[in-house]
Amino acid sequence: MGKPSLTITTAKAIINSEYTLIKSHSKYKLPVYFSKLDADLTEGRITVVKLFYRRFMRLKPFISNVKMVKDTYRDYLRYKFVKENYELKRYLAFYPDSMRSETELELLSDIKCNEKVLPMDEMQKTLDFVLKSCSYLPETKHQKWDIARDNTYCRQILKNLLTMQYEKYRSKSYRGIGHDELDVKFSHLKAASIRQTKSSKSDKKKIPLYKVFSDFDTTLVYLNETLGTRL
Repeated sequence: MGKPSLTITTAKAIINSEYTLIKSHSKYKLPVYFSKLDADLTEGRITVVKLFYRRFMRLKPFISNVKMVKDTYRDYLRYKFVKENYELKRYLAFYPDSMRSETELELLSDIKCNEKVLPMDEMQKTLDFVLKSCSYLPETKHQKWDIARDNTYCRQILKNLLTMQYEKYRSKSYRGIGHDELDVKFSHLKAASIRQTKSSKSDKKKIPLYKVFSDFDTTLVYLNETLGTRL
């Protein structure tokens, strides 16, 4: 005999042991008036940031059934909206040591998150990406296979991203490398210069781990360039 199945129906959703069907998607998508907002103005910028942040955060329950994964997603969102200097990360990923300008690095390092131009198009595409990763269609010939496969790709990529981010968060306790060192200073993307300078033994011990995180973040930046996202 199969397992007993219980279905719960509410005004907003239909839920069983495996899936949740949301009846109304409006609160997870951008409102119709979004296109009229001017993110160049301070007031408009604050409104736009809040709109995106709330919608990303509302998707947290659908990211995973595992609390650790949902917590990592929440922490990663906060980091992306508050701390990340993506332009610096992008510059370090694109340009090897020999092609980097110290002046450019200083300028990029001084830019604060709230002073940057909002990447509206990238943020919209990123929201679409996360929405797809939370959406499920069985991959069968009777379904729209291309859509189902696209959703699966998004889900797998997001899962790998959150797994790597979790490893970064726990690096301070287990490997002596802090989260700020990886996601604020981007020391792992500067690892090549550590090899060439007279660094301490403790710094040189970090190089193999830096290589792992560097390869992942460099690939992520190139993926963002391809998809037009800001994962």
